[in-house]
Amino acid sequence: MPDKIFFVTGIDTNVGKTLVSLLLLISFKKRGLDAGYMKPVETGVKIGENGAKNYLDGEFIKLYGGLTDDPDVITPYTFQSPLSPYAAMKKEGKELCIKEILFKFYDLNKIHEYMLVEGAGGMLVPLKKNHFIIDIAKYIDADVILVTKSGLGMINQTLLNIEYAKSRDIRISGIIINNALNENDESLLSNKEILSEFTDVPIIGDIPHISNFKNTSLLDDFALNYIDLNKILL
Repeated sequence: MPDKIFFVTGIDTNVGKTLVSLLLLISFKKRGLDAGYMKPVETGVKIGENGAKNYLDGEFIKLYGGLTDDPDVITPYTFQSPLSPYAAMKKEGKELCIKEILFKFYDLNKIHEYMLVEGAGGMLVPLKKNHFIIDIAKYIDADVILVTKSGLGMINQTLLNIEYAKSRDIRISGIIINNALNENDESLLSNKEILSEFTDVPIIGDIPHISNFKNTSLLDDFALNYIDLNKILL
């Protein structure tokens, strides 16, 4: 069902989609709900001397989210180059099969009651020829959770993303404001209120800057106090 599958994307790279995904996962668990996580493709993943992949976002979520799923199912496609998936694929002379991503997703979806799928960068990051990251949300019939920054410029960028999603019949079920960049300009005082006046997409989270990702009790507190799942689980 669509309301059990959520695709986490951002207005840009470095807005904290992975941290938000973790906090969402924790929020589900604190409600007694089973949720899984998937990062279909990730770049900048280095290969160790023993040939093992040094997974990044997927490993972070697996560790602090208490997941037991295999890393190669959580993240079926990795590239070493820190580029967009399409650019990295071309540079490394590799291929990417969207059907394989979907097969791995369905494997996880059979196990978990809810699924969180995290994109790479923003909506229009190229995945492969004629496919963008946000297309995965359509393929798996997911509701989108849009992560935006806190400071100056977030209103314009957020509304542009919402308008694009509407033009492609992509459902955005919620917005999460995340101060990943530790912004402190004057606009932080009004951005949330102004944004809510220009869109009917509910703001389901307003997360302050967090620097210690390894403090599990702090993560629990943030998940419980700064994310409202009620608005997307109605």
